[in-house]
Amino acid sequence: MKFPVSMAVLIILLAVLATGCGPGPDSAGTTVAAPGQAEIAGRPAPVGWLEVVVPGGPPSVVTVDDDGVWAAFHGGGLLECSMADGRWSSYDLGPAASAPVEMASTPAGVIILSDSALIAFDGEEATVTPLPEGFDPSDLALDEGYGAVVLSDEGSLAIACADGWEVRSPEEPIPGSTGLGRLGPDWVFSAGDRLLRYDPEVDLWQEETLPAPGPVLVAGGRIFVTADGSVLARTGPGDWERVFRGRLCGDLAVAGHRVIDPAMPSDVVADALPIAPTSLRRASAGSPVWAVDEMGLMVCAEIGAFETRLSSYDMERIECTLAGQSTASPGGSAGVTPVLTAASGAFRIYESVSSRPDPFTEFPARRRDLRRPLSEISIEEFRLVGITIDPAGGDQAMVEDVNGVPYILYVNSELANNTRIAEITANEVIVIQEVTVDYGPERGGTASIPTIYTMRLHEEGGL
Repeated sequence: MKFPVSMAVLIILLAVLATGCGPGPDSAGTTVAAPGQAEIAGRPAPVGWLEVVVPGGPPSVVTVDDDGVWAAFHGGGLLECSMADGRWSSYDLGPAASAPVEMASTPAGVIILSDSALIAFDGEEATVTPLPEGFDPSDLALDEGYGAVVLSDEGSLAIACADGWEVRSPEEPIPGSTGLGRLGPDWVFSAGDRLLRYDPEVDLWQEETLPAPGPVLVAGGRIFVTADGSVLARTGPGDWERVFRGRLCGDLAVAGHRVIDPAMPSDVVADALPIAPTSLRRASAGSPVWAVDEMGLMVCAEIGAFETRLSSYDMERIECTLAGQSTASPGGSAGVTPVLTAASGAFRIYESVSSRPDPFTEFPARRRDLRRPLSEISIEEFRLVGITIDPAGGDQAMVEDVNGVPYILYVNSELANNTRIAEITANEVIVIQEVTVDYGPERGGTASIPTIYTMRLHEEGGL
């Protein structure tokens, strides 16, 4: 059951004071005691479950690492939250990533498995590698060198190699295959009540029966499965032992209202779990726990460590290239530079009206944080830094607020104080603000008078 955000925040704070959700770091530190005085230890920072309010509903898949969390959405949207400052950045990977199936992080960025391709994204550019023809993917895992291995619903494995894909298949299709993991030299997965192991070095397939149907989890050098309300660990071929009451959930397990690491069941990862999650993710011991359910996203972390109210965000369109092809854009002439290429092939063109550098390339994609709603910003807070000319997609103007945060304006974009963008030309933006004036009853009452502003693109930028 989900509570309204205001009530949820109160409940979270009360729960934190009473129980918390696991040990938190000591934020206050320790004071140095004077001679003859007791040493005063710092108080641990409050830790609790925080709901991340994301527009558009819960993500399709989530992955985490020590740098942050990635959340992929149906339609190609991708959110990244930095562990360093708790801020979110947003990207649009286009049609290639419109149906995400699974995701995994690497030191270079993130790899997204869609229903037809593998997309490697480094924060600035996405490289698309189509899956083998007719391959119906169900899961994704990485080897020690961060090479991708994709499991199909029929039990085949597509192993990424220099020439594309090397597909290994069992003698007969194994429908319902899922839960891919690595144990020693073997790739491990399940299909119904069957446990499959494949050793690519000797091309050996092995099969045994599971205690119950369901996905398996490889953790701490062991294989786990959920059966009859308990988590079991494999002790040998066909042999399993009960570890604790609960169920597997993503990378972790749920036992009552606690989050458990199956490999270390005596250690509670997080407590007071307020939802019944469909997936739990954690990068390493002591790092925040991320939970996904049908309503949205939650994190167990220090209060205030992450931005949790994402009322709106701008998606940064990312250039997508097909693996093995050049990223260079066709065309181009003096004063005209293609800057963004969507997976659909549409180009946005920046028309330079001065010697200023292209402003649409001045903001690294990873550093574009979430912005305030335009309806809350007055025109006086903006300065004009760039203009695009795009007959197909609509002309655009890039502006910055007083903090240097960039925004994109279109014709008819609405700002605060009854203000809207009326026209965008090659070097200026026409803005109309409707001002209501009260002349009194004897002089006709109130009237709406339009006030026109012009933002011109000068050599130095601004009004």
